[in-house]
Amino acid sequence: MEDILWWHWIVLGIILVLMELVVPSFTIFWFGLGAVVTGLLLALLPGIPLKWQILVFSLSSVGFTFLWFRLFVPRKKMRSLLVDEEAAIGQTGIAASRTQVPGEKGRVAFSVPVLGEESWSYQADEPIETGNRVRVIAVLSQDLKERILKVEKVR
Repeated sequence: MEDILWWHWIVLGIILVLMELVVPSFTIFWFGLGAVVTGLLLALLPGIPLKWQILVFSLSSVGFTFLWFRLFVPRKKMRSLLVDEEAAIGQTGIAASRTQVPGEKGRVAFSVPVLGEESWSYQADEPIETGNRVRVIAVLSQDLKERILKVEKVR
C-alpha cells in the first residue's frame, strides 16, 4: 500500500470526475479535484508518506467542497434571483386591493405565478382601484420575505 505513485492519484481523480457525469451530486467532482491536487503535489515532492497524501487529499477535497457550497452556490442563487426579477418586469396582474395615495401598499394578483408567488404587495405612483389591470415596472424590495413590486395602471 506504500507504493502509491503520483499517477495513481491522477487516475483516481479522473475516475471521480467522470463519475460525476453518472451521479450528478456535484460533490464527487471536488473529491476528484482533491485527488488530482494530491497527485500533482506527489509528482513535485515524490517522498511524501502515504498518511500525508491522504491528509492532503482529505483537506483539499473538503476544502474545495466547502468553497463551492459556501461561496459560489450563494452567488449563483443571487444571480438567478436577479434574472427572476428581470422576468417579473412587464408582467400584468389584477389589483386585489386599492391604493389612493402614491406610495401606499396594495395587493396584486397574477394568473401565472411571478417570482414564485401568485400575489404580491405593490406600490404605485397613481391611484389604483380594485380590479384594475396593472403592469410590473420594477421590484422595489430585495427582502426575500416580502418583496414589493412597483406597478402602473394598464391603459
